[in-house]
Amino acid sequence: MKRKSILFKVMTMALILLLALTGCNKYNQETTTTPAEGKNEEKTETPAEPQGSGNPDVFNFATNQDIPHLDPHGTAANTSFRVTYMLYDRLVTYDGTDTEVKPQLAEKWDVSDDGLTYTFYLNKEAKFHDGSPVTSEAVKYSFTRAIDIGKSAAGQFKKVISKDSFEIVDDHTIKITLEKPFAPFIKTLGTVFANIVNPKLAENHGDDLGESYLADKGYGSGPYILESWDRGQKMVLKANENYWGEVPKLKTVNIMIVNEPSTARLMLEKGEVDLLDYSMLSPDVMKQMEGTEGIDIITQPGYQIDDIAINMEKKPLDNVKVRQALAHAVNYDSINNDILLGAGKRIGGIIPEGMFGYNPDVKQYDFDLDKAKALLEEAGLGDGFETEILISENNEVRKNIAVMMQSDFKKIGVDLKIKTLAWPTFLETVTSGGHQLALAAWTPDYADPDYNLWYFAHSTSKGPGFNLAFYENSNVDKLLEEGRKTVDEGRREEIYQEIQAIMSEEVPYIFPAQRLVQATQRSWVKGYEINPMNTWYVPFQKMTKE
Repeated sequence: MKRKSILFKVMTMALILLLALTGCNKYNQETTTTPAEGKNEEKTETPAEPQGSGNPDVFNFATNQDIPHLDPHGTAANTSFRVTYMLYDRLVTYDGTDTEVKPQLAEKWDVSDDGLTYTFYLNKEAKFHDGSPVTSEAVKYSFTRAIDIGKSAAGQFKKVISKDSFEIVDDHTIKITLEKPFAPFIKTLGTVFANIVNPKLAENHGDDLGESYLADKGYGSGPYILESWDRGQKMVLKANENYWGEVPKLKTVNIMIVNEPSTARLMLEKGEVDLLDYSMLSPDVMKQMEGTEGIDIITQPGYQIDDIAINMEKKPLDNVKVRQALAHAVNYDSINNDILLGAGKRIGGIIPEGMFGYNPDVKQYDFDLDKAKALLEEAGLGDGFETEILISENNEVRKNIAVMMQSDFKKIGVDLKIKTLAWPTFLETVTSGGHQLALAAWTPDYADPDYNLWYFAHSTSKGPGFNLAFYENSNVDKLLEEGRKTVDEGRREEIYQEIQAIMSEEVPYIFPAQRLVQATQRSWVKGYEINPMNTWYVPFQKMTKE
């Protein structure tokens, strides 16, 4: 869940009202004209409206993961992030394959010697979609709204900033003073949770600070504007022709919900689709497509980690020996070699190899069914037990992993049921604790171990904050809090490596693989870059078709 990614971020009961309708539109329909009455004219075909390769201004992107809602301060779904990154801007941003922040709404910034006060100087040309300027007041409004909503965005800034942290110097200069030093603060401002919202939204706050109103609208200053949304079918983004930055070359972006990967593959091969969501096709299908004329397969290193959250509030999963037994019953080598076909590798924790804070010495559980049985005996469950794993629909890889686990768990007496849910329902279920095991994926929104570990391990992140194991360890909490306020990078690395070692013993999560990122596109697509953090992020505003 970026989960990002797959990974990979919180759903509420209101989301249930937004669940998507299933099914596919008829794309690229052909139309013809008929002869005029009384005339023996030959039939002449009127070409369909140019799509796919037929129009360099129109881009068709296919995904089988629906979009829950669009409030950047309330949603934690990567499928929503893909859109909100296009509708909104941030003080700083990430660009291309780089994991370091770049200026966006803020042209520059200063940091005080004590590391507490950040002064941002805004671009005076930046305007919201309605033409009103992006001001310091808008920045303050956006952050205070996120804090008041108290969901995913608030979790990122919890104990870092408060509603009293903001000082408006002038219309385009704002100071933000932290409650305590927070080493990755600038990095957090490049995430979707720091999107700047037009303060005119306050006119539509209602009883929920405008969450329901903003669920299907855009109130930003980004390179695209939401034109239409047929839920469960297609979302249409139009280029913001008055964008204060570089106006996108792709004038129309159609985000199509295509439930069947085989259908999406056919549409790509026929040129009806320009790019497929990286999670749509399994590695074996991509292997089959290698060398197909007109199609490129992009492979990039990634920070995505597949994870199995073990709900520690459910019996017998609250027993550490049971969790360790399950960890020994996962065939990691087979997952990486036979299912991912080498596009994944072993990982022992939620910090990916390549990121600061990665612990190469963290304990990894070997596939050992005898050891797993022995641990169940020690837990008093020698006869086994029944449990359930949730997966999201239309993801062949996760289905294959779950089926493999089901077979191997049976050998140690664990009857693993597999339950498949639509993505919005999956998110609502796991964030409310309605699962036993849940298989998903996570990618960080910024390249700092605080991001992964705070969400996965801090007790305040349980459930809606994306601690889906409902894990609580007071020592881990203290270490995470120390890591946030420690400026010394050497000490921070020690802290995060220690946390990973503790979690590897307690097994709130099982990590089958760290993934390479692979995506399929038409060869005429130019400018698609995969960021190792935001693997689901598509930079439509920089892309062209040639």
